[in-house]
Amino acid sequence: MAKDPTKAIPDHSARSSDLELSVSRPDEADPEKTKQERHNGGDFDEALELCGSWGLWQKLVFFITDFSQVFCAIHAVSSAFLSATPEHWCRVPGVNAETTEQVSLLKNISIPWDEEEGFSKCTYYDHNYTALASHLSGDSWQPEDLEEHLSNKTKTCSSWIFDDSVFQSTLVSEFNLVCGRRWMMATVQASYMSGLLVGSLVMGQLSDRFGRRTMTLYCAVAATAAGICASFVNTYTFFLVMRFVIAFLCAGLMVITFVLVSEVVSPSARTLTGMLYAFFFGSGIAILPGIAYFIRSWRNLELTIGIMSAALMSYYWLLPESPRWLASKGRTREALKIMKSIAKTNGRTLPSDEHMLALISRGREQGQPKPEESDNAANQSGEGGADEGEKASRWFSGLTAMAKSQFTLIRTPVMRRRSLISFLEWFVGASVYYGLIFSGSNIKADPFLMIFVSGVVELPSTVIFIFILDRFGRRPTMCGLFLVCGACCLLILAVPQDKIYINFFLVNLGKFFDTAVFQQCYIYTSELMPTSVRNIAVGTSSMFARIGCVLTPYVIELLGDVHYAFPSTLFGILAVLAGLLTLLLPETNKKPLPETVDEVEAMGK
Repeated sequence: MAKDPTKAIPDHSARSSDLELSVSRPDEADPEKTKQERHNGGDFDEALELCGSWGLWQKLVFFITDFSQVFCAIHAVSSAFLSATPEHWCRVPGVNAETTEQVSLLKNISIPWDEEEGFSKCTYYDHNYTALASHLSGDSWQPEDLEEHLSNKTKTCSSWIFDDSVFQSTLVSEFNLVCGRRWMMATVQASYMSGLLVGSLVMGQLSDRFGRRTMTLYCAVAATAAGICASFVNTYTFFLVMRFVIAFLCAGLMVITFVLVSEVVSPSARTLTGMLYAFFFGSGIAILPGIAYFIRSWRNLELTIGIMSAALMSYYWLLPESPRWLASKGRTREALKIMKSIAKTNGRTLPSDEHMLALISRGREQGQPKPEESDNAANQSGEGGADEGEKASRWFSGLTAMAKSQFTLIRTPVMRRRSLISFLEWFVGASVYYGLIFSGSNIKADPFLMIFVSGVVELPSTVIFIFILDRFGRRPTMCGLFLVCGACCLLILAVPQDKIYINFFLVNLGKFFDTAVFQQCYIYTSELMPTSVRNIAVGTSSMFARIGCVLTPYVIELLGDVHYAFPSTLFGILAVLAGLLTLLLPETNKKPLPETVDEVEAMGK
């Protein structure tokens, strides 16, 4: 699944973020017609249809751009192996065991044993190890010789011995992220999710200013460099910084490439490309365990992922700029050149350049100044100096407008109900998604098999529920998916921890349904909200999803220490709650979308 929920609005809704609004002089066009053209994307879509809006060119661009999601998924889930926790026990101060037999003997003598938990991971017996060492080093000794040096008192570990039979090294073993420092291991994944949150908010704006292709290239190159650099860090803090940076850049790849595809395909193809977008993410998750299986050192694994990401540098030669974005910036000649390439690849013949330019030029953003007007404004600014007070006023006005839009989501009763339930759905969907991916350690599942199956179950889930959603409607489908996912999570509480494969099945079955939930949250939310605040509603919901992703690693690690089923039980309760609250929302399938808040309030639900 494309785990960035920030997506383009479906084609049947109005979109305040579209770059292509039709512009005509009042004396040349009917105002209502012009308004409707702007609503639908204006004449740029007409120009795109002449080139072919879902031909070979679009399919190639779709594959090329979404291929980046394979690497984004690998980065997102790599902490399952980078920060895996090997078997470990206390290192007794001042005592060194050289042979395997000595290690085993010292472990049996010094580490407390529990029938359920096995050897203690955080305490050791406070024996007289100096005397014990002299006895054990001799060739002949009797067990009774040791009794006078043994004690039932325990002490807390300050260092550990890690079993390297599965992983040669991990972040946990190198930086001792166990026992009282286990929260630091959860922070590794939380730092990545924080980077996604910030990147999702920033990268879309940067791509609007500098272009889809330009920012995608910057993100691809920088993510490759950051991934390679992360493998050489010497401190835990520096690694967290690098993980944040990598996630920040991957967020750019996720958001920008999705927008680029949506801008060059037909409206009817956007639902398909949006759902298949998730297919690449699931493929990346499924590929990662194969890489990690042969590379058991965290530094080598991080280095390998970074080097593999260098494949995205091919975007310099393969990735085109969005002609819709070029048109919105008044660069119509460049947009026409790309449109000719589209037509050639799709086997279409275009009308004259003048006719195409006339259509493309109407794709400029509403209110976007002409290039010469921008130049004049720049010259005047250079001559007279910018009015800093006016700039500050515009910035403050924009901030105030954004705050008002946010408040609109909860100002009136019906909007408040819809918004709060939507926020919860996104929060729960994202939390459960990543929670189930990383729950393998709590149910004692093989990490390689766990992550592989977790990725594989996404592939059919992204396709199957497209048809169910349209057949049975948004509300019953969303409710049912949440309830079944919640039931799978809650059933884990009834299954003993040693029944590994039963728990493994329940976790991945829940993941199958939650993948569909997370995909459909966007569609349902965008249909519930009026045009005037639709984008801000989806963006705010996405923010709640990211907050859930940041909190999930702590739930998995810290609650999992108390009881292996506590995290899954919490996820199950939240999923059931979200499913039941969905029944308070209206059905939106095949119904007209609301344009204003007043229309929503008039519906009464």
